[in-house]
Amino acid sequence: MKLLLDTSVLIDYVGKKQPFFSAAEKVVAAGYFGDAKLWVSTQSLKDAYYVLSNYVDQLRVQRAIRRALDVVTPVALPAQDSVRALFLEWSDYEDCLIALCAVGAKADYIIPRDEAVFARSPVPAITPEKWLAYMEAKHGLEYDTLDW
Repeated sequence: MKLLLDTSVLIDYVGKKQPFFSAAEKVVAAGYFGDAKLWVSTQSLKDAYYVLSNYVDQLRVQRAIRRALDVVTPVALPAQDSVRALFLEWSDYEDCLIALCAVGAKADYIIPRDEAVFARSPVPAITPEKWLAYMEAKHGLEYDTLDW
């Protein structure tokens, strides 16, 4: 299964943001064990770095993001999609960019904290908690947190 992590979930994972960290970590564990292929937009990397560096030392944030890249693969949005997103007129331009990135990556799902913001996306959105419940119900897979 191919998943594109939204910026919020990347921040939750890299920044260990509570109460969202546990579910984000379990999704990343699914990627680590090969049950999912995880992507993140290159824009999300920049945005996560910017947000987290307001709270934590910049080098520490860089190291944390590098560790995440052991499991999560960055994918770039083609320049023409940045322009295309302007014409699609979503209320949140950045969410539109994430949706277009998911289309380009041929993701099965976008994994955001709030799936409603992706209601217009051609790629369905599902929260980490719902995706984890789906994997348990459909495939009998249950993920637990690990001390990496």
